[in-house]
Amino acid sequence: MRLKTILKRMMVLGACLFLALAAFLHGQVYAREDGAGTFTSLFQLEKACIGIQTGTSFDASVKKKLPDAKVEYYNNKADLVAALSSHKIDAFVVDEPAAQILLREYDGVTYLPEYLETYFFAPAFPRSEKGEDLREEFNDFLRQLPEGSLDKLADKWFGGNEEEKTMPDLRNLPAKKGVLRLATAAGYAPFEYVRDGEIVGYDMEVAAMFCEACGYGMEIVDMNFDGILPAIQTAKCDFAAAGINITAERMESVLFSDPTFSGGTVMVVLKEDAFVGDSGESGEDSFWGGIVSSFRKTFIRENRWRLFVRGVNTTLLITVLSILFGTALGFGAFLLCRNGNPAANAIAGFCIWLVQGMPVVVLLMILFYVVFGKISISGIVVAVIGFTLTFGATVFGLMKMGVGTVDRGQYEAAYALGHSNRRTFFRIILPQAIPHILPAYQAEIVGLIKATAVVGYIAVQDLTRMGDIVRSRTYEAFFPLIAVTVIYFVMEGLLNIFVGWLRVKSDPKKRSKSRILKGVKTDD
Repeated sequence: MRLKTILKRMMVLGACLFLALAAFLHGQVYAREDGAGTFTSLFQLEKACIGIQTGTSFDASVKKKLPDAKVEYYNNKADLVAALSSHKIDAFVVDEPAAQILLREYDGVTYLPEYLETYFFAPAFPRSEKGEDLREEFNDFLRQLPEGSLDKLADKWFGGNEEEKTMPDLRNLPAKKGVLRLATAAGYAPFEYVRDGEIVGYDMEVAAMFCEACGYGMEIVDMNFDGILPAIQTAKCDFAAAGINITAERMESVLFSDPTFSGGTVMVVLKEDAFVGDSGESGEDSFWGGIVSSFRKTFIRENRWRLFVRGVNTTLLITVLSILFGTALGFGAFLLCRNGNPAANAIAGFCIWLVQGMPVVVLLMILFYVVFGKISISGIVVAVIGFTLTFGATVFGLMKMGVGTVDRGQYEAAYALGHSNRRTFFRIILPQAIPHILPAYQAEIVGLIKATAVVGYIAVQDLTRMGDIVRSRTYEAFFPLIAVTVIYFVMEGLLNIFVGWLRVKSDPKKRSKSRILKGVKTDD
């Protein structure tokens, strides 16, 4: 059975790789035929489909300037590039410095010269007394900077020379006045992005300069962009710097410092007759050269393979701890409820209804931003708590199902032989129930591994989040997504093998003769 399951998974994996490769080849070979990439002014986008990164304020600008345009939302810039390349959208909105970086990395796009809207960037602070004091301290720091300092910083980070883009060592910051937690979304070069495993960028250096000048240490907390303002509102972080533009609506929720950058938003569109992943060459050499280039950019350049390793470690940690604690929680709750205790059953029923009645991502965000909103607690710990609750509820249901399959006559026979209730359950009922539980338990473990992919919403850098970070630097979907897929299959396969071994060991039909006759005298 175990070999059969592994073969099935290998067949599914092979099919996924084939489909992905077919899509990649299609993108490499066929040119645009529907007129995309011919936009030359904002006026031509009046009825177009415009992509917006979730959490930004760009949608308001689009609705104001292009009221008849359709707006679609995507999680990050890499998703926007992929959607534009596959014609799911006609254009997307981005800040001009980010667009310039994009054009250096990806040949198939350009941006319109007209600004959709001008803006001011600034760090955000909580609306509290502490947040007010910190904002004033930051403003004092900005006023004391030599004239032109921020312009020079912008020239450094927005330019093309990566060797010049150095950062202060965050580990050597003075921290005389404590450590500040900085919320950011490390997928928006040149303002913040991951290079050689460290989060760097224009915003990051401005924040580090402030902390160095004022005697603070700094801890960077990476999360999805749409989670940054909630993290500030609930004081999970002390301030945020993530290319956040100042708007009247945002000012109702958080405090902004004086601007650290001003610029404009632009529309990114496809070049005329652009190819997906066009590398400037043609023929077989271009295809294989593109494959090699994509592999290098995804895994080799800046040692990005280390990001995948870190993501795997985090995903496995959350999964294994959630399995252990969730199993203990579900089994313990069942023991309290198995004899029909009305109070225990009512509480357990309500908790299970509550946990299973909401999406996992919503549960995690409620725990992170509401339940533990005022507590400085790691997102990994919150993720383990959330998945422990969901997995525990599942184990409770599996226990009820498995024990329910054992005939009531087993209890009566055990009681007639003088066994206690506790001994009857653990020595007679539970061993018969486990073989019925383990197949479903095994399937739930696989589901748990895949469910952990949403923990990026609560500032956890798991495998999926690391794949997003790599995509935000390479603007390619093929290798990062396939790498993430393969790694998930491998992890699922290993855990399936382990649970399959447990199934064999717990199956009464698989017991050896010596185990069956253990404690029985055979020489009488």
